[in-house]
Amino acid sequence: MMIRTRHIFLGLTLVLLLLQAIPVLGQGAQPTVGEGEEKIEITADESVTVIEGGIKIEAKGNVKIKRGVTTLKADEIKMNRKTTDVEAKGNVSMEDPQGTLKADAVRLNLSQETGEIENGDIFFKEYQLSVSGKRLQKLSGQRYQIDEGFFTTCLCKSGPPSWKISADKIELTPEGEGIITNGYFYIFDIPVFYLPYAYFPVKTERKSGFLFPKFGTSTKDGFRYEQPFFWAISKSSDATFGINVETDSRIGLLGEYRTVLSQNASARANFAYFNEGFRNNAAADIVNKTIADPHIPEDRWTAIATHRHTPSASWMTYSDIFAFSDDLFTRELVDRFDLAASRERDIRRSRFGSSRFGFLKSWDDTYLRGEWKFFQDFIQNDKTTYQKTPQLTFWGRRDLGKNTSEFRWRGEVVNYIRRDPGDGLRLDLRPEIVVPFRLPSYLFGSVKLAPRETLYHLYSSAKGSSDRNISRELIEIRNHVGTSLGRIYNWNSANLRKIKHIIEPELSYLFISGSHQSDIPIMDGVDRIRRRNVLTFSLTNRLWGKYGQRPKGPPADQDVELVNPPGPSDVRELGWFKMAMSYDIDKERNGGDSLSDLDMDLRLTPTNFFRIELGGGLNPGPWHVTQGTSAFTVFDPRPITHRVMDQDFMRPNSLSMIFRYVRNGPLGFFSEDANIDLSTLATPEYCGIHPLDPRCPGAFDKDVVGQLNGSLLYHVTNHLLFFFDSSYDVREARFPGVRGAFKILSQCECWTMTFSLKKNVNPDKTSFGFSFNLLGLGSQNTESGDLLKSFGFFE
Repeated sequence: MMIRTRHIFLGLTLVLLLLQAIPVLGQGAQPTVGEGEEKIEITADESVTVIEGGIKIEAKGNVKIKRGVTTLKADEIKMNRKTTDVEAKGNVSMEDPQGTLKADAVRLNLSQETGEIENGDIFFKEYQLSVSGKRLQKLSGQRYQIDEGFFTTCLCKSGPPSWKISADKIELTPEGEGIITNGYFYIFDIPVFYLPYAYFPVKTERKSGFLFPKFGTSTKDGFRYEQPFFWAISKSSDATFGINVETDSRIGLLGEYRTVLSQNASARANFAYFNEGFRNNAAADIVNKTIADPHIPEDRWTAIATHRHTPSASWMTYSDIFAFSDDLFTRELVDRFDLAASRERDIRRSRFGSSRFGFLKSWDDTYLRGEWKFFQDFIQNDKTTYQKTPQLTFWGRRDLGKNTSEFRWRGEVVNYIRRDPGDGLRLDLRPEIVVPFRLPSYLFGSVKLAPRETLYHLYSSAKGSSDRNISRELIEIRNHVGTSLGRIYNWNSANLRKIKHIIEPELSYLFISGSHQSDIPIMDGVDRIRRRNVLTFSLTNRLWGKYGQRPKGPPADQDVELVNPPGPSDVRELGWFKMAMSYDIDKERNGGDSLSDLDMDLRLTPTNFFRIELGGGLNPGPWHVTQGTSAFTVFDPRPITHRVMDQDFMRPNSLSMIFRYVRNGPLGFFSEDANIDLSTLATPEYCGIHPLDPRCPGAFDKDVVGQLNGSLLYHVTNHLLFFFDSSYDVREARFPGVRGAFKILSQCECWTMTFSLKKNVNPDKTSFGFSFNLLGLGSQNTESGDLLKSFGFFE
């Protein structure tokens, strides 16, 4: 366990600093000495006496010494300036923004920085830590000792604390270790286990040892147990190893290595091995049978590594490695790693495992990047996947004389290889001239001209051609002109004073010359650039609000700290709406559909705690919606005035909903099954594996996407938190993912208990979780106050 006891003797330190600043007082001296933060106020009901030529000072009768925001009180205080001994007796107390101290007596030596607190209690606000002892000593050589003491993070208004640790002696060593002798761990006032001898880290240095285990259960994997071990290799390197046992599926080993070689160099590596020997009929758990390799091997492994090295501001080397034994590893087992929730979702949903390593060099506005990139395809066959080995990119910009024109360039050479034919070397050169302009004071725009040359050397010639050296020449012209008109309206409400409305119409033109490209293999988007002759018109409306002065906080109670202070900024965006449509001149000449979808985007933020977003595309032919997104987010604007140690209880109530829709198009079936092969016959055997092929019975005629996502975080009470997150597939009328949890905070605010439920569709699995956390007792693998993270612990 890791306890924040390096702050236990903050009270003694504050007393030392306070008393060291007290000057010599003569008999007729004023009780107030100094100015500003250094001003010392000394008062006593009975007397303040200076004897032996100012060497000794004695104050009696409700003595109060105040310096800034720190106040020390006692019935009697004695000081000897020659020996630097200080003694305070009788109802000793100290109040400070960082905490409070109460004791029967305090004895200090300022020069040796040693001291003793008799029958003392210290409370630290920031760490919610209470420390008590019959005698608390600061010894020489930065050694501390507590006799017959205990500590807890519970804030119980009455009765015993929910938990505490007591010991006959607690010793804190200069090496950064805390040693407990003859101790007990209490739940309420009941000792539950005996600690004859134990130690824990006091400083921030890490210590090797076993960490708290992880427990869980699920319908597919059975009972799960993971025991991690932390290894503090050096001051700049450490590692975590663990054994993972799931009674109905697998046994495995996990590891993570972390190092910081210098301020500019760091690296991290994760690895794992799992044996699926406990698993029966693994093939039945594969939901998507259309992937190229729907097979779960008995031995599974992964390697994830990253490094960054920046020896100077203009130079960096990097690497990101993601390698997996099988295509289903990321869907089933990536949550075994201690990854951020967003990173875990990205890996689970990714189509590729992407690995890269390279360098980046810059010279002012000029850049050079070299990169090797490899892909592991989780959907299609790996032998058809292109690998970029290597890729060199050189780009930059230069001003042309004293005007605002620019010369920009981008050159890229990449070597594409794959196991099937069709790979080769490609050089793409794109210089560009940019001439911005402004006409009178309202119109602005730019003219861009970019010739483009793309050269290929193919390792095998295309069908019907013997030439392996191919080139493509293009001209790109991009122009745009626009204006911005605005007007300010007085509003004069309680907070909102003015509203500014801005209209920004813009007309742009794009021309790309045509070129024969049928002999060029398709390696990425650069290889197919069609002729374009398009005009685009857009209209943007913006609303801005100007508010009064930001509230400075509740004047009634200056001791209340606002954790999330309310009040908008002086100027804030209230809304944004944009419409855009393109007109294809070439299609109009050929009698085709010349109008693109009408794109519309709306964003409203009428308050700083409410947000609405709408977006979509409208086909002007049949006048139907081709794609759309709607979202709104609202959270409780009331300020949080009470700080607790669990971060989840510091978050405001919030609700968010997102709906996404994409209408089925001519190639929509490929979004569901990327391995459909239209060049083969649609036999019954083929249709059994690829039923969404349009040639098969029950052709694919559903919308590509129709999904509703929502999340809710709600404080039922100050000590009960509810979280719910779900996605609903409107097209299939099912819930592909559901997560929910209740979290309980004790009345004394020193422990939490979480009950969680998680249900997945791919793979089909329901998981239940339970976690218990003593706030203030941390560990390497427990991240207190992260409700989303807790789902990953119990799969």
